Amino acid sequence: MSDAMKIVVDDKLVLGEPFTKAASEFKARSPGKSALVLGSTGEVGREVVKHLMASDAFDKVTVLARRPIEYTGPNAEKLKQKPADFENTEQLERDFAGHTHAFSCLGTTRAKNGKDAFYKVDHDYALNAAKAAKTAGVEHYSNCSSNGADKNSMFLYMKTKGEVDSEIQDMGFPRVSIFHPSMLMCDRKEARLIERAASYVMPLLDYVMPGKMSIPTSTVAWAMVNNTFKKVDTPVAELLTNKQMLDEFKKSQ
Repeated sequence: MSDAMKIVVDDKLVLGEPFTKAASEFKARSPGKSALVLGSTGEVGREVVKHLMASDAFDKVTVLARRPIEYTGPNAEKLKQKPADFENTEQLERDFAGHTHAFSCLGTTRAKNGKDAFYKVDHDYALNAAKAAKTAGVEHYSNCSSNGADKNSMFLYMKTKGEVDSEIQDMGFPRVSIFHPSMLMCDRKEARLIERAASYVMPLLDYVMPGKMSIPTSTVAWAMVNNTFKKVDTPVAELLTNKQMLDEFKKSQ
């Protein structure tokens, strides 16, 4: 698979003892659960797949993507792949059927694909997927959004993210978790000039304003998956900030 996205779980993946313990307790408390990941070839989505597979908490992990994945790591037999068609809502419902948990990491940028394409992916596709998940009976929907997301914002990116957050929270899932990371830090192969510049500036800003300015994509994924293991009374809709994700990860190490 020459065009496949390579995802490798190795000893560089940092989980922490509290994470592995929570995963084990979740599996014992809620056996037979299954997860589906949207945007699994993106920066956060790839990390979510790694953490799900390493956790061994789910009987099945399905990735819904337009690009195939070449996975190397533990529990490979549990990974299933399906081609993504976010415009076919009936097919989406069939894809979600049989899954108890969903992780949405869909997203593109206006700079990369233009205004219309950005809105189609980050708004239309994101909501098509969430509606299909609700119809299919998904119990817990986790959505990676953005710091500053606000449906009343004058800025397209923040407004779009805020609209999606709001609609997902109103869909009636037993449990909804919305994550608001700040600037995502990762080794992006196609990093734009502003992102490369930010990678040098962010450490200083993080020192001045800890927990506010940036977060590694691996930490976002850790927080999304670790949060799933928590025992909560449903229904519940929760929002986790950039600082909350960073603080919880640091406490676990």
